[in-house]
Amino acid sequence: MDPYGVILGMALATYATRALAIFLLSRRLPPLLERFLGHIPAAVFAALALPPVVAPEGTFAPGLPAAAATVAAAVAWRTRQVLPTILTGMGSYWLLRWIVG
Repeated sequence: MDPYGVILGMALATYATRALAIFLLSRRLPPLLERFLGHIPAAVFAALALPPVVAPEGTFAPGLPAAAATVAAAVAWRTRQVLPTILTGMGSYWLLRWIVG
């Protein structure tokens, strides 16, 4: 395959997606779509963070990271703040590692 064709194709794809985003953001979106788009960051974060926590070796084997993540998720749900969530998650993980050995 011609490398210049690939570069041109990727440039067109990048331009098209950005132009579409600018076009869509220049007008008011329906409330249902706005609500849907508001959930995308949390869904992407969960999709990136959950597999290494519950399946670190590729198979389902939750361990200390999953327990610490559960505690951190409870703090995040209760406080809705990032810093207490991070501190609680790391603290509970270190505490569990210290207890288990």
